[in-house]
Amino acid sequence: MQQFKRQTEIDSLNEQTTGLQQKIRSSQNRQAKLRALLEDRRKAAPIEEQKAREWERNAQVVSQKSNEYRERLAELQSAVKESGAEERGLDYDQLKELDTRVEELRAAVDKKQNIYKGYEALPPDISLAYVKLEEAKVKLEQLRAECEHAVDAAFSTRK
Repeated sequence: MQQFKRQTEIDSLNEQTTGLQQKIRSSQNRQAKLRALLEDRRKAAPIEEQKAREWERNAQVVSQKSNEYRERLAELQSAVKESGAEERGLDYDQLKELDTRVEELRAAVDKKQNIYKGYEALPPDISLAYVKLEEAKVKLEQLRAECEHAVDAAFSTRK
């Protein structure tokens, strides 16, 4: 009986030893992983510091630009006040409509100028205009003949 108790105690101690050994291995594995992570962080620290410095510089540039834009906006607002646009009741939408209307008028003027240029090319006398028309017809017939000749030549060489 005594031996059975001792064997049971030995088995219990062996089980505890095995459990402790497993826990030690697990702790050693976690410790190795943590050391690897710590080493990676140490290696990455200079890069992260450089990125942090770069972000700080970028933040300064953005701040400077923000101040510059505020100053420009203030200048533009004072220019608007000086021009009296607010007194006349012009706002952005109205200015946009006026700009659209100006562009439409500009396009209409361009179209009319093109028509005028077409009339400008005409001779002042109606008889000269007929002569010019006949010259253009003759030229058209010559071009058609040349075109037909070129087509015939192109297709006759392929056969």
